[in-house]
Amino acid sequence: MLLVGLKYALLLAVGGCILPNPILGGGTESDQEVPHRIYRLLDGLSGERTLSSSSTFALLLSQFLIKQKLRYEAPTRYERQLYYHLLHRMENIRTGSGGLVQEPGIQGEILSIAFQRNVLLLPHSLKLGELNANGDYEQLAEIYSNVVNEGQLNRTQSDLCLRDVVELKPPSCKLLPGQCLELLTSDAPAYGYQRTHQVLLLYVLQHQVCAPHLSPPQVYELLARSQCDEVEREQNAIRSLGLPVAYRDLYLEQATICGLFGYNEFVNWRNIMEIGSWLAGDTPKDKLADENDSQHISDLALVFFVNALLLLH
Repeated sequence: MLLVGLKYALLLAVGGCILPNPILGGGTESDQEVPHRIYRLLDGLSGERTLSSSSTFALLLSQFLIKQKLRYEAPTRYERQLYYHLLHRMENIRTGSGGLVQEPGIQGEILSIAFQRNVLLLPHSLKLGELNANGDYEQLAEIYSNVVNEGQLNRTQSDLCLRDVVELKPPSCKLLPGQCLELLTSDAPAYGYQRTHQVLLLYVLQHQVCAPHLSPPQVYELLARSQCDEVEREQNAIRSLGLPVAYRDLYLEQATICGLFGYNEFVNWRNIMEIGSWLAGDTPKDKLADENDSQHISDLALVFFVNALLLLH
């Protein structure tokens, strides 16, 4: 009877009906903090029949980060089990929701390609003390509510440029349209989501196979450092204001996107515990200014915690 039960459970697991979390390693409670967070967020997505574009993008990016880690670093036995289980779980969630065919228009075009085709896997490691820790943020904090929405990039421009970036492919790595190149390299003042979208575009471009044909690797690193210097100044301003609920979604987006470049100023245990406290309940609704931000912050948190797992463990 026991053998029959085990065989039945195995068949369900292979079929995607049951995919239990692996037994996590025997480390300390803090060692298991991040994996537990990731699995809890994936549990929240497992029941969704149709994933939002934000959730799909978060899953694709999380899978990409894990594959990049496996490409350059030999995992321990436990890490291999954990990473491959996460990849399998994420893929099951995506395919179980109907994959990428749900999104029309530009977002659908982006999600059909992003982090799946013509990508460049690069070494990924934690970078300590590379940003300007002494950036003046006190004056910015005083006027932040007035400038947080200032900048060149809006959502439509961001989506159009992101589509142009993910569609780059060899052998003819054409230059991006002038407007997108200008947005990527501009040092004009930008704040809030305008700045984070600019940094995300840079990250995606850096990880396209055409990237080395457009600029030397050092150029991408210099641009990332310059832009994330400004993002860190914003984060310090937000922290000095007491991390208001109204800015928590933005704060997490800043930590997630600049954290993709490995900067320890964003990927650290202080942020892990702070952000984790916003997700302490079944949903983060009571931690946010707008209930509509609930899924977006969960999607950001998934990428943030996956990246933290790969960099800090």
